[in-house]
Formats: sequence, structure tokens, C-alpha cells
Amino acid sequence: MKKPAHFLSRYDTVLFDMDGVLTSEQRYWDAAVLTVYEYLHRDFDPSWAMDNVAALRKNILHNDETLVYLKNAGVNSNWDTTYAVLSAALILGVTDDFAPVHDYLTSLGMDALELYDFLADKSPLGKRGGGAYDACVMVFQQWFLGDKLFAENFSTPQRLKGKPGLIWHETPVIGLERIAGVLKTLSEAGLSLGVGTGRVHMEITYPLDAWDIRRYFDDNRLITYSEVIAAERALGGQTLTKPHPYMFLKGMLGKDYDDRKITTGDYDKSLAAKTLVVGDAGADILAAHSGGMDFAAVLTGVSGQNARSYFEGAGAAYILDDVTGLIEGVE
Repeated sequence: MKKPAHFLSRYDTVLFDMDGVLTSEQRYWDAAVLTVYEYLHRDFDPSWAMDNVAALRKNILHNDETLVYLKNAGVNSNWDTTYAVLSAALILGVTDDFAPVHDYLTSLGMDALELYDFLADKSPLGKRGGGAYDACVMVFQQWFLGDKLFAENFSTPQRLKGKPGLIWHETPVIGLERIAGVLKTLSEAGLSLGVGTGRVHMEITYPLDAWDIRRYFDDNRLITYSEVIAAERALGGQTLTKPHPYMFLKGMLGKDYDDRKITTGDYDKSLAAKTLVVGDAGADILAAHSGGMDFAAVLTGVSGQNARSYFEGAGAAYILDDVTGLIEGVE
């Protein structure tokens, strides 16, 4: 019989990052690459780009080394990954060979929040969350959602049409049956499950519903980038994306909890000791620890098993090969 891992007896709430933990992030990285390419090259056949996205990604993300670096620096949202890579390319005048972009970003040696402040002054795109940033987000959404789904959800006209949508090719990061078994076991044991993800709301509900696993989560703890955007606007532009702890604090406290109270520390901090965050990236562990929560790292992110030493150094309470490490026992 399956049961929660023994260490989970310490917690009442488990909050999951999504990409690299439950869902594969591959299609999002492809969307980031295609967005950068479109901005720099403007007119091309989207079908050609889709067919050649692996080669484009190898170049633009420098064999994914740029991606790994940004993740370890705490860059969480793939919109922000796009912003950082495109900003560096524009600063350097790069359009084809992206090795200098990797070298430039790594030479800065900044964490995510420092990088956003730096690019706000240096990037031709301006600040994160500004008009040019938002325009890039719309192109990203076009690639990820495709022409039809994008038109159903946004009024922004598409400059380049013919995008089928990467969302239809989403896959779980490990076998869906194994993921569902973990969530079912934890939920039935009385743990309250939530999400803290860099995806916007509509992009998390699709896999949760399509894979029939949404029923295991507490809707009041499903915190997405949509909540981050709303809170940032309401609070005057304060940066609340990971590695800021806002997302996991909101999941811990619930959607209805006042955002200003969260950002000013007006909440029951003893709840953090009963909350475990499960993630795969630097932004996740930095946000969890900043919020006073324990962290369980899973090695299913972009760096795979190579991330073990990083999480050891960062003080992860638990390091698991994948989310099945959250349960134990036999059938």
C-alpha cells in the first residue's frame, strides 16, 4: 500500500512548482526561442521555424547553457527568460550567433532581481513589465497557444500568422500514471496540495484538466503568474515573481488573503513550518527559503541529476529523483 513519505508527517500543506516538477517545460523553452527569433528576424514561415526549432534553440540558448544559468540565477517565468535573452541580444547587436549572449549574461553574475533592475536601464526593451516587454509576452503567447486559442483569449492582433500552438504538445515530466498516484496518495492522506507556478492561469488549468489531476488540488492554493501580475499592478509595480516568496506565501495562506498583508509580513508565520515546497529550480528554493518554508528538490528540471550539488549547497531539506519520492510503500 502506498503512503506519504515519512518526512511528510511534518507538514500540512505541499506546494508544487509545475514545470520540471509535474509538467515538462520543453515547449515553453521552444516558445521563448521562437519569440526571440521572431523579434530579430521578423518575416519567415512559422512552419519552417517549428520544423527547425531544435536547431534554433541549440543556438539561441547555447545548448541550453544560457537557460541553466538563468534558472540557477532565479529567473522563473519563461517570459522573463525571453526578456533576458532578447535584451542581451539587442544590447550586443546579436542576430545569429548567440554565444556572446551566454557569455554576457554569465559575466554579469547577477541574481534574477538584480538582473531585472540592470536590464530596466540597459535593455532597449526597457523594464520588465513595460510596454515592449508586454509586446514580447504577446508574441510568446502566440507561439505557445497558436493562432486559434490566442485569438480566443486575446484581442492583440497577430503580425505573423500560421502558428499551430505548442500547448497541444505538452507532456508530463514523468509518466502521468505515476504523477497521479503521488497526488492521489498525498491528497487522501489529508495533505492540502497547491501550486506556485510561473504559468498564467489558463495555461495551468489545461494540463490539470486534460490529465484529470486537478481534483487533487485545493483551488484556493492554485497560485499562478496571473495572481503575480494582479498583485504587482495593485501594489504599484513591486516585483513579486519568484524568487520573491509571494507566490508560495499566497499558496500557503490562500487566494483570498490580502496581498498587502503578505508583502508586509502581516500573517501567521508559524504556518511556514508546516508547508513544504517542491520544485526543480533556483527560483523555487530561493522563494521557499525566503518565505521560511522547507524545500524538496526534484531532479527532473533542465539540469537533471547535475542539479544535485546545487541543491545540496542551497540547503534543500530533501533531494528526490522525481515526485515519486514523496510516497513510499508497495502496491
